[in-house]
Amino acid sequence: MHRVFLAIAFVLWGAQLLADQRVDRLAQAMHLSHVMEILVQEGQGHREELDETLLDNTGGAYFEAQVKDIYDPVWMQKFLTDAFEAGLSVAQLDQAILFFESDLGQTIVSLENSARQAMSDQAIEDMAREAYESVERDSTRFELVDEYIRANDLVEKNVHGALSSDYSFFQGLDVDAQGDDQELLAELLSQKESRAAETEAWLYSFLLMAYRPLNETQMRENIAFSRTETGRALNEALFDGFDRMFNDISFRLGRAVAQTLRASDL
Repeated sequence: MHRVFLAIAFVLWGAQLLADQRVDRLAQAMHLSHVMEILVQEGQGHREELDETLLDNTGGAYFEAQVKDIYDPVWMQKFLTDAFEAGLSVAQLDQAILFFESDLGQTIVSLENSARQAMSDQAIEDMAREAYESVERDSTRFELVDEYIRANDLVEKNVHGALSSDYSFFQGLDVDAQGDDQELLAELLSQKESRAAETEAWLYSFLLMAYRPLNETQMRENIAFSRTETGRALNEALFDGFDRMFNDISFRLGRAVAQTLRASDL
């Protein structure tokens, strides 16, 4: 019996090891480490905004150090890899790896990351927004981007994630107080329509710029993958991982702002 238990444990350990290897391989194929680097850079921009709007530029080195600790790329990436492990079967991991290790998959990842990094420059974001506003809505390029966004439910999922992140931030900011959660929720939900419009404009601007080098066949192949069972599972896992990550980051940012305010009052 002891040998049987050992054999079962060994099989389970081996299966877990293979799953971990697949998750790591998918993370590498999707260049998640680069994605985290971009998010860390965006986090520093967010720190400057919070310092200016909530701290009256008094955060200094104390606030900067807290934000640097919060935006830990290794810790952040684990939210994604954990979501992959929980949300995708072994077969789906294999299929996702096959897609993202392909020439098209690597091209898509590189284009998205380059565009995301480029849009951290306000001038480039403004140009992307102008291109979106002027693009013909019946053009093939716009229709394919529109189809991709709808296939992945990107507007609704991003709005939900943004509102949830905002809620987490205010909870962190008010962590020691007795704030009215219902009032906060009502205030955030009242902004949903305007947030949806802003999110939609950003997504179309971003993807029209990112996917511009792709031809129609490549775009249709990307959309087709999104509509597969694996594509849908991966999309859900990505949003689950990012939502958990940003909620945690936002709560800790709110708490960091509160702590910095208290320190400045002493």
